[in-house]
Amino acid sequence: MVNIVWGFGIVMEKLKCTGCGEEYYYDINLKFCIKCGCGLTFQLKDLSKLEFSEGCSGIWKFSKILPHVNENYRISLGEGNTFIHHSRRIGLDLGLDLWFKDETIEPTGSYLDRSSALFTSKILDMKIKELTIYSKGNLSSSLAAYMAKASIKLKVYFDRNMDIGKLYQIIAYGAEVIPKTELVKGVKIHEVEYDPLINEAKKTIIWELILQLNPPPEYIILPMGIGGLAYSAYKALMEAIKLGILKEKPKIIGVQPKGCSPIVKAFEENSKDVEVDFAETSIHDLNHPKPRYGLAALKAIRETNGLAVAVEEAEAIRALKNLARYEGILAEPAASLTIAALENLIRSGSIERNSRVVCIITGSGLKDPKILREIAVQSPKIGGLIKDMDGKTIGDTKLMIMRILSEGENYGYGIWRKLKDYYGVELKMPTLYQHIKELLREGYVNKSRTIKTMGRIREYYKLTEKGKSII
Repeated sequence: MVNIVWGFGIVMEKLKCTGCGEEYYYDINLKFCIKCGCGLTFQLKDLSKLEFSEGCSGIWKFSKILPHVNENYRISLGEGNTFIHHSRRIGLDLGLDLWFKDETIEPTGSYLDRSSALFTSKILDMKIKELTIYSKGNLSSSLAAYMAKASIKLKVYFDRNMDIGKLYQIIAYGAEVIPKTELVKGVKIHEVEYDPLINEAKKTIIWELILQLNPPPEYIILPMGIGGLAYSAYKALMEAIKLGILKEKPKIIGVQPKGCSPIVKAFEENSKDVEVDFAETSIHDLNHPKPRYGLAALKAIRETNGLAVAVEEAEAIRALKNLARYEGILAEPAASLTIAALENLIRSGSIERNSRVVCIITGSGLKDPKILREIAVQSPKIGGLIKDMDGKTIGDTKLMIMRILSEGENYGYGIWRKLKDYYGVELKMPTLYQHIKELLREGYVNKSRTIKTMGRIREYYKLTEKGKSII
């Protein structure tokens, strides 16, 4: 056990179980309560005042309320200090004073950059040189960046369900990536997402929000997976109450996808059994059928008179589109759940109109190119072209030919002439007919008629419906 200084006295870094209350000293290998299996959280000494660390930015501004890390080992990529947007469209439509805490602008596009900064700094301070983890997505891509900065070797086991954009990030940051199917018995996997350090750093989102927004919101809406963000939000609110910075706690509303909503189920049934036997959701970061901070999240929700709600994935995708189109924030589905939930809560009367509400937008949509593609290909004017761009079957010359045919049917020489006159493209006739042959084969063009003129056969071509969808 090591004595450390947190800025308000010499103390031991102590943990408390969020379920049964059992106490422990911090150990990087201890993730869950030995007695009940729930997640652990840091205990802090009583605070008489909040002191900001001078000359520090990001999460380190709040170092006095975070577990101690020697200043020489603090790693940062510029996380924290994220913008809070006042809604110009969605809030007006819903009759709300609506705000978005925008974590999409974090260094790797996720609120978990705050967690990675604290965790990486701590293990650097502890002289740990390498780590092997398994994570569903955002946390592993974030840690890969911070471990790269700290020169700590990282191995990441992944499965095929991981969002491909997050896998791209991990590889780009230089971590060693290994398919989960190659995981062999005896390999020590660090269950990093449940580390108390990871969850403690999430408090800084709420502390920033409190300092940015006066008066404070009546509701804070956030997504829930393991439940750590909901509980960390609650801890920050309790600290602010204790210090006299807040008089009343905003209500915490936690949101889960309907395919995996054990915390919502326990809330609705007034149960302490926070677990489901079967879960299926494509929002992989929130796919936790047995969330270790489930009871903690329930406490956060109940003690702030909040709510736990579940929404369909289709609602999250629709909200994602609206958030991008009307507010200029491109979120991933796990983050846009909050907007979908808000719309439902307004319709049901669970949130009063004219309320001040903050939605935590936890991650960027750029991390999920598959979802972005699904949205893009639905565009009536360009969706077909996007599909073709993926397959790279249509080049610029073929597109020019198709645009010519969009004006009406035409024959070989007529197409050749317009290519030259309109686009300055001069092809040899065999090359032109090769392009036409390939368009016929792909179903973008059909032969419309054949005529004989001046003793020669002239074949005409026209666009098919498939071709029209491209143009």
